[in-house]
Amino acid sequence: MGKLVLYYDDVSPPVRSCMLLIKMLELDVEYKFVDLFRGGQLDKAFIDLNPNHTVPTLVHDELVITDSHIILMHLCEKFEKDSESEKLWPQEYVERIRVMNMLFFECSVLFRRDSEFLSGIVRGGFASVDLPLHERKLLEAYSMLESYLRRHKYMAGDYMTIADISIVTTLSTVNLMFPIAVGAADKWPLLNDWFARMQALPVYHINQTGLEKLRVVIERIGRFKFPTTSETAKLEAKTEGEDVAEEQADAKNLGNVEENQ
Repeated sequence: MGKLVLYYDDVSPPVRSCMLLIKMLELDVEYKFVDLFRGGQLDKAFIDLNPNHTVPTLVHDELVITDSHIILMHLCEKFEKDSESEKLWPQEYVERIRVMNMLFFECSVLFRRDSEFLSGIVRGGFASVDLPLHERKLLEAYSMLESYLRRHKYMAGDYMTIADISIVTTLSTVNLMFPIAVGAADKWPLLNDWFARMQALPVYHINQTGLEKLRVVIERIGRFKFPTTSETAKLEAKTEGEDVAEEQADAKNLGNVEENQ
């Protein structure tokens, strides 16, 4: 098989998508932690490996892959069992293009909009962000996904693919602030059903662990609590002293967390 090494920090949604797939494929992978909160991605040795200094970064023998979507494709291409009839990375051309279409949607629309929102909180605190603007853009992304799901049971077809794995890790992050369940009845019933099915996967706890880490840090830096609904967002008063010093240190390094793809 060749040695597989994943450089990771599971606060990153793209990292979590790779970790989910690795577990699903039952691969033997060496994990090397890159502490995004402490600037580990800026270490010289890591930059020499990946000049873009992003995670996830996968090393497979002499191959270095620095984008989560390509990592997902590569792992399936190399290690998904030929006997599987409903492949996570389809072999048929049209089906594969549909998967790639949704992977690019995750990258260029969903992840980008989530990154802009969380990066604003990190840089200036929750009070500094234009919440109505980000809410409009992210809920619009929900509606787009709802439309895709009118065509198929999953994001790119009638069975689960790596497009679903990539999207669910980012969507679960957005869901912290803008709960899908709020609009489940009239706006996004199909998206809510899909999200529930993805959360029921035996490997989903891997995503949940990193998501919780991200939630705790973003709340501390942004001085707020993620709400039950977006309308009930409340700023949380913070004490001065050690917590504030930690926030400043985290904020300095966290700028790259939501920019890692």
